[in-house]
Amino acid sequence: MIKIKVPATSANLGSGFDALGLAIDKYNTFTFSNGIGSTEVGSLVHLAYNKVFEWLKRDPEPVGIEIQADIPMARGLGSSASCIVGGVMGANEVLGCPLSKEELLKIATELEGHPDNIAPALYGGMVVSVMQDGEVYFVKVPVKNEYNYTVLVPDFHLSTEKARAALPKVIPYTDGVFNVGRATLLLAAMTIGQDELIKIGLEDKLHQQYRGDLIPGFSHITEKMDEFGVLGCYLSGAGPSIMCMMKKEDRETEHKITQFMLEKYPNWKIYHQSLEHVGALRIDN
Repeated sequence: MIKIKVPATSANLGSGFDALGLAIDKYNTFTFSNGIGSTEVGSLVHLAYNKVFEWLKRDPEPVGIEIQADIPMARGLGSSASCIVGGVMGANEVLGCPLSKEELLKIATELEGHPDNIAPALYGGMVVSVMQDGEVYFVKVPVKNEYNYTVLVPDFHLSTEKARAALPKVIPYTDGVFNVGRATLLLAAMTIGQDELIKIGLEDKLHQQYRGDLIPGFSHITEKMDEFGVLGCYLSGAGPSIMCMMKKEDRETEHKITQFMLEKYPNWKIYHQSLEHVGALRIDN
C-alpha cells in the first residue's frame, strides 16, 4: 500500500498570470493498493497513473485507488493538479521510483496543460514556472515564511473553460507592461518581506477584472478585505475562491474576515492556511 499526500495550490497571485503559484497546507491523500479499494475517485488519477506506464512503455499494473479529499473541487485551489500529481507519483512509487521529480513534472504538466499548479504541488512553496518548446522551466522562490493565507471558498464552482472564455482575445500593450512590473515587484517583496508592497504587487489587469464579474460578491468581498487591512487579496487560479494574505500573527484581521463572511456570505467556507514548503510526498501508512 502506497500513500501520496499532495498539497492544494493557488495560481496566478494576481499579476503573475499563468506563471506564479504557491502551495498551502491543505491536502488530498491518495492510497494505491494492489487491486483493493474504491475506483470512484474519478478517471483523472487513473489517467495520470497510466500515463507514467505509457511514458516507460510498460503495461499498467492493476491498482485500487482511494482518496481522502480535503481540497475543494473546481474552486481554483488545484484539485485537478493534486489528482494528476498524486497519480504520477503513485505510479512512480509502484514501479520503484525510476523517474526523477523533473520527469514527473513534465508528465504531469502534459496532462494538466500548464505548470502553474503542478509545479508548487510537486515542489511546495512558491514557484515561478513557464513552458517553452514543450519543456517546463521553473524556480522555487525562497519567500519569507511570515504570511498566512485565508481562503474564501464559495458554494459554487467556476469551470476553467468558462473562466478562460471570459478573457479578452487582445490586451493593450500597457496592460502587459502593468502586469510584468507588478509580478516582478511581488516576487521581490515576498522574498525580502517588504509587506507594504505586496498589495501593489498583486494588482492585475489581465484576468481578475473579467473573471470577477462571474463571481457574485467578488468586488464587495475584496473591498472589505482592503478595509480590514489584509496585505492583499486575489482570485485564486481561475476562481471562484479568493485568497487573502496577512502576517502570521495577525489574528485580529483573521477574526474580522471570519465574522464578516459568516454574516454576509454564510454559505462560503473559510480556511486559514500557511505556506506548504515540501510539496507532494509519500507518507507512512
